[in-house]
Amino acid sequence: MEAVKAVAFKHSSDVRPLLQTFNDMVKECIKYALSHNVSSPMKVERALYEEFKQKYGFATHYCISAARVACNVIRSWKRLVKRRRADPNNPPTFNALSMRLQKELMRFKGDRIVITTMPHRYVEVPLIIGSYQKRFIDAWRNGELSLGEVTLLEDRAMVTFKRAVEDKIPIGYASIDVNLMSIDFLKVKGDSAEYRKVDLKKLYGIRVHYFEKRRKIQSLSKHKPITSKRLMQKYSRRERRRVNDILHKITTSIVKELSQEGLAPIFENLKGLSYNATRNKRTKRKNRKVASLPYRKVQSLIGYKMAWLGYKVQYVPARNTSRACPRCGRLSKTNGQVFRCKHCGYEADRHFVACINILRMWGHGFAPKALDEMIEREGLGRGNESNKALRTST
Repeated sequence: MEAVKAVAFKHSSDVRPLLQTFNDMVKECIKYALSHNVSSPMKVERALYEEFKQKYGFATHYCISAARVACNVIRSWKRLVKRRRADPNNPPTFNALSMRLQKELMRFKGDRIVITTMPHRYVEVPLIIGSYQKRFIDAWRNGELSLGEVTLLEDRAMVTFKRAVEDKIPIGYASIDVNLMSIDFLKVKGDSAEYRKVDLKKLYGIRVHYFEKRRKIQSLSKHKPITSKRLMQKYSRRERRRVNDILHKITTSIVKELSQEGLAPIFENLKGLSYNATRNKRTKRKNRKVASLPYRKVQSLIGYKMAWLGYKVQYVPARNTSRACPRCGRLSKTNGQVFRCKHCGYEADRHFVACINILRMWGHGFAPKALDEMIEREGLGRGNESNKALRTST
């Protein structure tokens, strides 16, 4: 199995003119592909090759790369149109100042990237290297890692490293349920099972704090638009850094724990969660809560970190994982933090029920007696004092 990891390198070079030119090339490719109903990058590249050479004078591979990016944008837009999530009368645009550097366009030197612009003309982008980046550069120079695709942005470069890892056969599984206030996971290894809960209240508090800040800043936009824009960018970047830092620390600790015990993670497939959950315009508060935690990003971080260690991530359908009774299989509504089956009377913490159902969908079930023993041991039943305290606090 080939594992991939993207590493961010900051730089201070002025590459905006180069990125803006590439952006213009992509826009022209999109315009041509839509007007001629073409979806093949090769056809777009052949049609615009001579025009781009005369207009920009760039190396040949810039035209190829722009055509590929343009066709990918169009394909994504057509998929959204097919799902009725995009307007067919509103064609896509490409506004990002970024560029995917093919191997023919650049040379990675470890401390810098040398980019070919025209024949025999180059642009050097020195990279800022920290201790984290140095680990990957040393491994690349020693032949332990190979170089993948490089994406150039205004202030940083995303360098992809690859390595071949041996698929590890897990000795158990961990069903992971990502929620607004916690990440709950149930580790099963042989006949033993352990339920864990990672608190995310601090992360949610950061989201709420910066939401209130942005609301105050927006009130300045009418009288002080420049100041409002500057402050919005400042605090949005600060929020993003803080959230990413917490997410990386939490997911790294989870991955370390699972890999040491030889467990492979199982997730719910949350594709389309934000879109589907925010379609109800009458529940603004609920929509804001759903959007406050990047659920799929948590899964993605755990997924690629586990893949780097040789463990594959599995997914199961997310439908009714918190509403299906793990004992009788019938559906019941949850009451706050507690799930109670109206058919068989089974009671437990609803996040614990979700973890049980994720494992059950994967093919690992529990006997009713084992479920009751686990609920009693972990204090997840409605009658337990610990669970009463939990419901009171939430």
